[in-house]
Amino acid sequence: MNAFGKILVFGATCLLLMGCDVINPEEQVPAYLDIQDFTLSTDPVTQGSNSAKITEVWVFVGGVFLGTYDLPAIVPVLTFGTTDIRLEAGIRDNGISSFPDIYPFYEPFRTTVNLEANKTVSIQPSTRYIDEAKFAFIENFEDNNPRFFTELITGAQPLDRTQEDVFEGNYAGILTLDKTNNPIAEIATTATFSDLQKDGIFVYLEVNYKSAAPVAWGIAGLIDPIVGVERFYESGFSPNTEWNKIYFNISQLLFDSGLDEIQIAFQAFLTTQSPDSATVLIDNIKLVHF
Repeated sequence: MNAFGKILVFGATCLLLMGCDVINPEEQVPAYLDIQDFTLSTDPVTQGSNSAKITEVWVFVGGVFLGTYDLPAIVPVLTFGTTDIRLEAGIRDNGISSFPDIYPFYEPFRTTVNLEANKTVSIQPSTRYIDEAKFAFIENFEDNNPRFFTELITGAQPLDRTQEDVFEGNYAGILTLDKTNNPIAEIATTATFSDLQKDGIFVYLEVNYKSAAPVAWGIAGLIDPIVGVERFYESGFSPNTEWNKIYFNISQLLFDSGLDEIQIAFQAFLTTQSPDSATVLIDNIKLVHF
């Protein structure tokens, strides 16, 4: 090979080596956020229980949305130095895992941290209800508190109270079903509610439950005197042997119904696969709106 050829080979080799650095640059080492489960603080008198089921977090770093993560979460971040963090509390609309959403009535958690490459910052987020949140009613079944689910639409037994197997406090609501005498029951609030979407579209029903039977939740209202009261059930929960919490998004249901006044209603029922008798336990029911 002559001298000119050697120069070409040498030059090509250098370009190839330099090109590798351009094509495959050295990867940055991220900082990490170790985000723990949210805690909810409430005023027990005006906002009820601090029970929550916040399953996801929406992460914003320096005002930029990074993504949604199941809690607890380890989040890699390629922003360094003093940085503002905003965490939005996420729930699952109607208990469906494919419908995660930011809960509009919980405040975002904000903090400022110093992020360094290959170092982890732990965050214990907390939240509370926003000031704009309104509670049309709170049903906790405790003494000296008003009862709301007192209208028996269908069935042989009304919703009662129990001190056995309660979620918290001294009482929970209990409904007993059996295939012979009470295979299905519909219970509604005696009180009616209006203008729930006057100041915002979102209306949610929060419920703690433990149930051996499926239960559908929805609304009831008077369409006209001839038709009478109509019930609209959209979402519900399946049997669960442990206490759980669910957030029912009834915003669209309310809008579509066209009702001026509504009652909150639920229907519990036994199926062919259900046992001969079953109990439904509920607690901390909140109707939340703007």
